[in-house]
Amino acid sequence: MRLRERIIELLVSNPRGLRQADIARILGASRSRVSEIIRELEEAGIVRKIREGGIVLVQLVRVGDEIVKQEYKHKLKLGIIWSSEYPFITPFAKNLRNELGIELDVIVYSNGLDATWDLVTGRIDLALTPMITQLLYSSLTNRLKIIGGGASGGASILHNPLGREGYGASTKASTMDLLLTIAWRMLGREEKQRIYLNSGDKLLRALLKGEVELVALWEPLASKARLLGYRELINAKDLGVSHCCTLAAFTFLDSRLVEKISRIYHESITEFLRNPSRWLEWYSIKTGISMDALKNSIHSYEFHDYIDVKGMEKALRKSGVRIPNPSTLREIILAY
Repeated sequence: MRLRERIIELLVSNPRGLRQADIARILGASRSRVSEIIRELEEAGIVRKIREGGIVLVQLVRVGDEIVKQEYKHKLKLGIIWSSEYPFITPFAKNLRNELGIELDVIVYSNGLDATWDLVTGRIDLALTPMITQLLYSSLTNRLKIIGGGASGGASILHNPLGREGYGASTKASTMDLLLTIAWRMLGREEKQRIYLNSGDKLLRALLKGEVELVALWEPLASKARLLGYRELINAKDLGVSHCCTLAAFTFLDSRLVEKISRIYHESITEFLRNPSRWLEWYSIKTGISMDALKNSIHSYEFHDYIDVKGMEKALRKSGVRIPNPSTLREIILAY
């Protein structure tokens, strides 16, 4: 998509208007190029500049209901991690299309850091990523809002008895990182060193090669490790982590649209739970995870449309994780 169309799409999602500098930052474009395009759009009568409290905002000329109708026609980009965890996005995609005319563009990432970074920089609109990752990024940027729950379970601490003693591996600033920290404590053992890798495949290889003794893995890779003979020491449910990933929205999305998305998301999880196996095929196509793998691992999850704030606070205390502002967790949740 050309920068001109990206600017218009961004302004459709923000009918109140945005500063020109913010448009450039969100889209990762040069200020001079954005200024040039906005001048062309202004001359064509597509945008206008308004002043609010000493701040100049760029705003689409057509406002009100007309803008609302337009914003519901564009695509929403949803970032997810390659995992068995999110098949409920199948009814979510269906309901967004049927109710709002929005097509859901699913982008699959290998880890939560990259996906959440793309969310706070405006490259995607929504993200299903670890709540801990969202919490950390929000503390630093204040550019996301948690608007829905997700799943718990579906992850395990795997053991290689021939692996390097006291060494563990996980993805950085993630639920796996949290689980591994809690696991070492529950096992009453001291971790000598943690290796951070940026994908589940690399974590599995580290386990197989004996580079580590313990690794935190999610489905379907945890099941693959068990089939290869590696023992599960403890799973996510036993470790007491109430959420893996939650749904977060980019702060600059129109608030009315976010509220509608949140409602549809909650209803979609409820619909999914009535017959989970019905929704696997589309998700399998989007992620490349086989139907058999999804069917085998789906029972290891519990799916929640709510956000368990107290449970997550308890898990953070148990792990010893500290964030810049402990109240951030409650502040970034929609309508908390």
